[in-house]
Amino acid sequence: MRFKLFLLACGGAVIATGASAQAQRYDVTVARHAPSSGYHKLHVERAAVGSTPVRIWANSAIDPDCSAHQPAATLTILEPPAHGVATVDDEPYFAAFPPGNPRAACNNRKVPGHQAFYTAASGYAGHDRLVLQGSSPDGAVRRIAVDITVR
Repeated sequence: MRFKLFLLACGGAVIATGASAQAQRYDVTVARHAPSSGYHKLHVERAAVGSTPVRIWANSAIDPDCSAHQPAATLTILEPPAHGVATVDDEPYFAAFPPGNPRAACNNRKVPGHQAFYTAASGYAGHDRLVLQGSSPDGAVRRIAVDITVR
């Protein structure tokens, strides 16, 4: 008996279609995640080599024409790293919106936004950590804990 499984991601839902010798079809829908407004905790891990600055997070709020949305997104450092320096720069960057997002056409140009960078102290190797907070115009507030391995 042969079985094929195809997965298709559609706007937060996943549809699985299976086919066997009897040509059966199975559709499964996974519920969407929580609404975008409110408070969210995120955890990310990054690696740094020596004292070379590393971008650890970026966010923006832009309209489909790639211009800055008002009100704008915010990004701040809540807890600085113990073994280095973190900065937030308000400068354009290349975003990575998924295909199908009305802003995906903006991926081929720099858009206004915020970028957080980490630079380890000279000669430091080991673990470091910092906490960022970002907000978006839709009311979502994200607290981003960043664990950094410095080599």
